[in-house]
Amino acid sequence: MIDRSIAPDIRPLLSVPLADPTLEILENDIPLYVFPNNELELIHIQLDIRSGAIYEPKKHLSLFTYSLLKGSHPKYHASEIADLLDFYGSAYDTDVYLDSVSLKMVVPKRNIPNILPIIFEMISAPKYREDYFNIIRQQRIQSLRNNLKKNSFIASRLMLQAMLGNQCAAGQLSTEESYEAITIPDLEQYHRENFCAENITLYCTGLLDKETLDQIRNIFGKISHGQRTLEMPVFKMPMDPSPMLNMEVPDSVQSSICLAMPHLGYADVISTPFKVLSTISGGYFGSRLMQRVREKLGYTYGIGNSFVFLGRQSIFAIQSDVDALHTQEAIDACFSELERLQNEPVSEDELETVKTYITGSLIQEISTSVAYMSKYAFWKKNSTDQIMVQKMLEFMQHIHPEDIIKEAKKYFSYNNFTQIIVGKELDNRQDV
Repeated sequence: MIDRSIAPDIRPLLSVPLADPTLEILENDIPLYVFPNNELELIHIQLDIRSGAIYEPKKHLSLFTYSLLKGSHPKYHASEIADLLDFYGSAYDTDVYLDSVSLKMVVPKRNIPNILPIIFEMISAPKYREDYFNIIRQQRIQSLRNNLKKNSFIASRLMLQAMLGNQCAAGQLSTEESYEAITIPDLEQYHRENFCAENITLYCTGLLDKETLDQIRNIFGKISHGQRTLEMPVFKMPMDPSPMLNMEVPDSVQSSICLAMPHLGYADVISTPFKVLSTISGGYFGSRLMQRVREKLGYTYGIGNSFVFLGRQSIFAIQSDVDALHTQEAIDACFSELERLQNEPVSEDELETVKTYITGSLIQEISTSVAYMSKYAFWKKNSTDQIMVQKMLEFMQHIHPEDIIKEAKKYFSYNNFTQIIVGKELDNRQDV
């Protein structure tokens, strides 16, 4: 009998067998990646469009053009589309990112002939209605007003402004005026120019027999050709070279801090020790920053670091809401931990814990065919594919404490970061 009071041995995961998706090219040259799952009656379809604030010529175009589709069917209003989706047991969602737009559909296999053509009409030939457009725009404006009361929201948008400036719409601040400046003719023109076969990649998973695939091919193969959106540019970052941007918010109980620096693109991050280094510093609940700023000093409920990926580049940022009275001390503690990583070897136990955490997170992200499809779409957008999983697992087995020190010395210099503080006024600040 197994003694369940004794934990099993922990061994490194050296390989993850991932089936290659089937690649088809539709008659209009759209690539279709198929992830078969014979046990999934719900067909998941993801249509990725090269769009987003990185590419758009006018701020908010991607957001409004694609988030309004559900209320812009040429025949049905938003409430009628909602009723049809409910009747056919289907779902439709839109995700608008800085560098792409994803239209996601979930349809029972048997109902594809009934509802998918209706969804296709909605996304390919929308009729933008003034009343629906005005409702959504007023909701966005009200949401902006509410968010501008949150220090963390202000800090995040100041980060994008400091890093990107006016090089693209993503670096421009959202204002009520910028929302009011969007018009229906803007949306019609942007959809006409942007929604074309050259800008689209299609993914699907589920019980995809020949009949079902033929239906998907026939529907999405009708998307017309157009002008491909230009490749994502390489940005000069930071656009604002100021070492500190400090916005005072009187009577704030907390300050939102953001330490941001330009960094490598996704494909490079995962093939260097920086993936492990960033996890050690602030990438999980047991990270150095959590132990120091939360557990030891008690300045925050949570702190961590994250990436904003922009093609061949990224923004690496450490962010937290901290006790306003200890804003400077919290920032000093962050830099102290980054400096410690440059000078003190990480213990083998901590290094193995982080490697195990990264591996477990990766497995969780690809644990189902739907999750695998979504992750694969992210990989393709960032110029890599499932092969990187095996490469990363192999690479991590050969990372040693001295590699972490070298990587920290290379990137974690104090002068590499732009400090953004919203809340308490600090000495030697630059007002924003």
